[in-house]
Amino acid sequence: MLADNEKIEDLMYKGLKIIQRKGGYCFTQDSILLSHFVKAGAKETLVDLGTGSGVIAILAAKKTQGKQVIGIELQERLADMASRSVALNGLGAQVKIIKGDIRQAHTFLSEGSIDAVCTNPPYMPKKRDSQSEIDICKNEITITLQEVLQSASKLLRYGGRFYMVHRADRLADIIAFMRAEGIEPKRLIPIQPTAQKGIDTVIIEGKKGGKPSLIFCPPLIVYDASGELASYARKIYNLE
Repeated sequence: MLADNEKIEDLMYKGLKIIQRKGGYCFTQDSILLSHFVKAGAKETLVDLGTGSGVIAILAAKKTQGKQVIGIELQERLADMASRSVALNGLGAQVKIIKGDIRQAHTFLSEGSIDAVCTNPPYMPKKRDSQSEIDICKNEITITLQEVLQSASKLLRYGGRFYMVHRADRLADIIAFMRAEGIEPKRLIPIQPTAQKGIDTVIIEGKKGGKPSLIFCPPLIVYDASGELASYARKIYNLE
């Protein structure tokens, strides 16, 4: 089950566990926060674009009622590791990991057939060429933000939902690209590390073909003044 330098971590939710590699790309808090807000009904299919270690797909399988969750990941090692984490949790009947290019997702999944799409994409514009696993996950080396939105739009049915976590300083790009691809921003959740620090991250929800109407939610504060998880964050981490 485990390859060299790999370990199993507890996701602290309904007994779920995940395989991580020491020194390789590991999931971040942003994925945990996003998984809390993703919704999928009992007859719906959810696609996670750039699933990485599979953390969002695995959590969504238990946090939502989704009939099927599909994670798409370009990097072979991460896709393999995510598939083994799915098997580790006995979720093979519900969760499927596909090793493939997000930009071509509409060619191996039916275009316009998906009920919900979520993603924690690379945040940083490409600054240099690199084939490092971590660099590819964090920087727009193999795919851009606009291409992520294009893929999501092609996959979503009319009225389908889109969920993304991203850097707050790219909000203008996010909204512009969403609208350009026919996904209307509907709800924005600002995220602050602490009440004393500024908003650095946002979770945004959109609707394919939706009408203009954007709701700003109160900021989600992750840590309190003592450095401990704040009340709502504790609920997200299943600590309350």
